Amino acid sequence: MNDDVIQVYLLTRPSLAEQNAAVLARLSELGNEFPHQVTCIDINRNRYLKDHFGEQVPRLEIGPYFLTESFETEDIRTALKETRAKMSDAQAAGNKWALRQYAQVSRFPPKDRFSLWFSRHYVLLFNVLVILYLGGAFLAPALMKLNLEPAARVIYGFYRPVCHQLGYRSFFLFGEQPFYPRELAGLEAYQSFSQATGISEMDPRAASEFLGNAALGYKIALCQRDTAIYLFILIFGLIFGVSGRKIKELRWYVWLLLGILPIALDGGTQMVSQMGLSFLSWFPVRESTPYLRVLTGALFGFFTAWLGYPLVESIVQASRMQLEKEYALTHGAVFQPERRL
Repeated sequence: MNDDVIQVYLLTRPSLAEQNAAVLARLSELGNEFPHQVTCIDINRNRYLKDHFGEQVPRLEIGPYFLTESFETEDIRTALKETRAKMSDAQAAGNKWALRQYAQVSRFPPKDRFSLWFSRHYVLLFNVLVILYLGGAFLAPALMKLNLEPAARVIYGFYRPVCHQLGYRSFFLFGEQPFYPRELAGLEAYQSFSQATGISEMDPRAASEFLGNAALGYKIALCQRDTAIYLFILIFGLIFGVSGRKIKELRWYVWLLLGILPIALDGGTQMVSQMGLSFLSWFPVRESTPYLRVLTGALFGFFTAWLGYPLVESIVQASRMQLEKEYALTHGAVFQPERRL
């Protein structure tokens, strides 16, 4: 990277020969006063740049400044002057990231390749990770069904540090019922966990270690609430990807109201009511139902993803723009314009 030369980008199309030549002529007039390198990028050969600036070309970018309709010499001079000042400040502060946004770039190292790849594909990456994580929880009961208990226990053990895996708060596959709630939940249409297993509902360790059997089915390695959380994180991630990452960030108070409050009320009142605190003897003991756990988990997962994905997009967007332009310098999107003036 040449710290003394300002990197100027002209995002355009080769077909706009006259406009390109006019802009380059004005830049040439200022070359001695402000040393710079002009790179003409054909946006048709870079999908990201085309999608974002297809209707704004020619677009002249000088540091943090850009011109799209008027390319007067004085406007260009002002942008070059201000960028030169910012480069000096960045050099004095040792701010390499700021400097690279303004100075001539000479290479595109592997770490930048990875950063660009991540900025392009992070939604797909996150979705795949959630699918693998959620899929692993479903794989455990499938392995139990296939009589591969040692492999299944490895998976159950992997999830145990992040989930209590209580049998009466988990879904079961391949059995008589999709779940076996505590009697306290009041779901009389379903056989309770203690009735089905003979395990006391007051013994959480035994309830956590119970994996199931051929008659009752085998439990998913994540509890009902966690299963819903990750499923709806995935659902929003897929929606966000299909939308082209154009969904705006959720307001924090909407997240608190619709994502946090329901799960806090359901889980919090259940926990407090079962702590046996004397000063809360007036508070009725309650056990949440699978329906409420799924609903509150779904709300939490969906709205947390809605808060998180656009936030990540806003963080990577600025760096992606710079990386896309630098990538274009070394990967065939640069062209030599016709000199008509």
